[in-house]
Amino acid sequence: MPTVTRCNSKGKLFELEQKNKARLVIVLSASLVILLILGLSVILQQPLYVTQTNLTSTYNSPYASQYWKAARSNNTQGRELAFFNFALRYDNQSFGPVLMTLQYGPESVEPIHLDSARFTFTSDGPFSWPDIGIRVPTNGLTPTYVSRTNNLQKVVLDYENLGFYGTGTETFDLWFGISVLTASSGVNHSVSLKVDLTGHNPQAILFGQSYLAEATFQIVAQPNCLPYVSDLVS
Repeated sequence: MPTVTRCNSKGKLFELEQKNKARLVIVLSASLVILLILGLSVILQQPLYVTQTNLTSTYNSPYASQYWKAARSNNTQGRELAFFNFALRYDNQSFGPVLMTLQYGPESVEPIHLDSARFTFTSDGPFSWPDIGIRVPTNGLTPTYVSRTNNLQKVVLDYENLGFYGTGTETFDLWFGISVLTASSGVNHSVSLKVDLTGHNPQAILFGQSYLAEATFQIVAQPNCLPYVSDLVS
């Protein structure tokens, strides 16, 4: 008699059940990860960023009597995502520091909400130093902390966790001056202003996009006490 091979239907059924269980475990694990990410996002009240982009800055020439200058933050495709304006509100510091306005604003094409801002003022040598004061604007925005180092030749202002303040165009008001030793008051002195900004795309739900942008300005104090913004980048 010919040999008859019988299919082991129970064994195949068991194998199929095991595969289905494995698939179910994978699906449940993925769902658990998604729920965990959602939970963290809700707790932190912001998306969990997985990618970071460094924006490049382009500058305009100083405007009019060289009291105003702007930097534009662009992505890798050259699209402008945000702007940063810097202006001296007065151009004579004979009687002390003058009002300085720093302004950040997102573009509507791909909005960026500002998370933090750091302003670093550094003098060009040992005979001068930045004289920085905080002027509380009407919006009440003040630095998280202020540090003065290198014999007062460097002043750093940090604005962290901007939250509501970072959702649109925002203004930072400061008092700015360049103090100079009397023995070297007959020549120009300068202070560089380095701006470091971090932000994010507010339209992201789970995984979003974070951004880093920086800009550098150079402010020159003349012997006649008239400061101006240099066309050169420090």
